Amino acid sequence: MTNARKEELESKRLEKSMVGLAPKIWRVASDIIIITLPILLVIDGIVLKIGIFYSPYLSFFNPYDSYLQIAGLIISLVGIIIMTIAERTVTEHVYAKAATERKILKTGLFAYIRHPLYLSFILVPLGILLMSLNYLCILLFAAFTVFTDSDLRECGREGKFTFITTSIGCEEKGLIKIYGKNYEEYMKKTGRLLPRFRKK
Repeated sequence: MTNARKEELESKRLEKSMVGLAPKIWRVASDIIIITLPILLVIDGIVLKIGIFYSPYLSFFNPYDSYLQIAGLIISLVGIIIMTIAERTVTEHVYAKAATERKILKTGLFAYIRHPLYLSFILVPLGILLMSLNYLCILLFAAFTVFTDSDLRECGREGKFTFITTSIGCEEKGLIKIYGKNYEEYMKKTGRLLPRFRKK
């Protein structure tokens, strides 16, 4: 191999590693945001009452709109319930089984919607955003809904920033490859994020 070819391959390798660096940083940052921001929100608003998160300078509305905050609380609670139920179902019917034993998940919430976990990733931060009415919580929404998943090879999105709807589409393409027409039939009977109400 010539020196020119070696240099060309090395430059391509460096370029590829630099392209994947930003998503890796975002993945770490989003994990930190998801863990720390809600904790700080509670500490600031309830325990210490410092007023950073509830500062009028960082708020959408001043004074706060109680109805929006109540709606936010309900939305967050619904999201947490959906997340808990869906995670339990996935753990029991997918992760507890070998890859060859796995079938299309059609039990519990998955009988009505294909991606309850993704739905919870939207509801929880949206609810917190409405509860706090704070610009900083937009970061929390972004942390939950912007993915840099390495499992998005099906769509050529590996190591790239991907919004939640694109991530769902990529996942479904992979499932169609695995389960074929059975998954396509399942898609016709269920909604992506909300139940599909159709006349039989």
